[in-house]
Amino acid sequence: MKRRILSCILALTMAASLLAGCGSDAGNANSSAEPEAAADAAQEDEPAAEEDAGNETGEEGEKFDKEVTLTFWSPTWHKDADEQVIADFAKIYPNIKIEATFYSSDDIKTNTKVAASSGTLPDMWYNWGGFNYANYYASADLCYDLSSYAKENGWEDKYLKSALDLCTLDGKIIALPQVYTGLVMWYRTDILEQYGLEVPKTFEELENICEVLKENGQASFSTGGWHIFRYLEALLEYYAGPEEHDALNTLEADWGSSEAVTQAFAKLKEWGDKGYFIDGYVTEDANNAKMYVFGGTSAMVMDNSGMASDVVANEYDTSQYSFFAFPTGKDGNTGRISSYVKTTQFNKNLTEDQFEAAMLFWDYYYSEESLKSHPSIEQPTAVAGAELSEAMKLADGMLEMIDAAGSYTTTDQDVPNEIMDVVFATEEAVLLGTIEPSAAGAEIQKAIDAYKAASK
Repeated sequence: MKRRILSCILALTMAASLLAGCGSDAGNANSSAEPEAAADAAQEDEPAAEEDAGNETGEEGEKFDKEVTLTFWSPTWHKDADEQVIADFAKIYPNIKIEATFYSSDDIKTNTKVAASSGTLPDMWYNWGGFNYANYYASADLCYDLSSYAKENGWEDKYLKSALDLCTLDGKIIALPQVYTGLVMWYRTDILEQYGLEVPKTFEELENICEVLKENGQASFSTGGWHIFRYLEALLEYYAGPEEHDALNTLEADWGSSEAVTQAFAKLKEWGDKGYFIDGYVTEDANNAKMYVFGGTSAMVMDNSGMASDVVANEYDTSQYSFFAFPTGKDGNTGRISSYVKTTQFNKNLTEDQFEAAMLFWDYYYSEESLKSHPSIEQPTAVAGAELSEAMKLADGMLEMIDAAGSYTTTDQDVPNEIMDVVFATEEAVLLGTIEPSAAGAEIQKAIDAYKAASK
């Protein structure tokens, strides 16, 4: 009798799951073999089948038995991956409903700020790191402190340390790291080989490459618009060193009196005057920067790991592309790398059941099984040792390089937008020769002082 009752329950559960899965196109993807496999696992009464899917639910072999709904705001470019993962997750945990809403980058930034001010934040939301983004919600005491959970569940082994560091504020883990990347120098291997040049390990070697390329009528760096700041940021790290650079970015050091700030602006101006950048770089659209490397007009561009998938998507010869760390260190030390992490944050007001359900979802999302089944998940992930998809293989080794060298938060994520607007304008003025590099720091410090006064 017990066996007959169990069979009836299983049949009803499977029917409910199949009906729920018909609610969206994403729910039907890759599902033909799943119900049969689930039934086999249930009949054989093997708890390990659930544990393999990342389920740690308390009693051995028991599924999450509470009805829970979680609202989630995610970017539009995650839509395909998120919907597929949510659909497959629902087959394992039919009682957990993930209601996802997708926004563009600008809209998700704006809408979460509005929701924060009105007390209507979703249960989970996608975010970027740094002062302007993740830190904002933590400082306002609006997001869940993940520190205890992370410690109890071995996040120090699951995620790259440098990625977790970028999710930490005042000793608290304020976000779950999803995607992790850094700004490195992508270069055309064939162009460097043509002139007998090797990958630089020091700042002096990098400048030597630029000089050789210039002598042969070849631009060194692609850049344009706000993208120019990526080079200035690296120069600030080189001249200021980690301690002072961090103090500048946290607005604790005085930009106006910093010799390193003057040196960085002067070097940027020098590179522009020498023709190391592409023609018209000051007014060029920043989004076009990498195209000059693809076309061979320039040899290098500072960009993130997305460059790898762009090379593959455009069917360029992958053997002609590689990357190295911009040498920001001295005495043979590579130096830290500008990095940023894309994250998910959780509403501080989640119930215990909601939080448990949310962690089950993200455990599944970045499980080995899920990463293999859903190649559209954005990469590189912050998961330690995760294998890159074929489209991202060109970026293999980047995260390990960043983890070994150390990182600092990309400046425009850490410095308030009101101040960054002045930094961009000052940078352009220096390059156009309307102000001297020695005056740049004072202009920026004025904006910092005004920001601090307005914030009191």
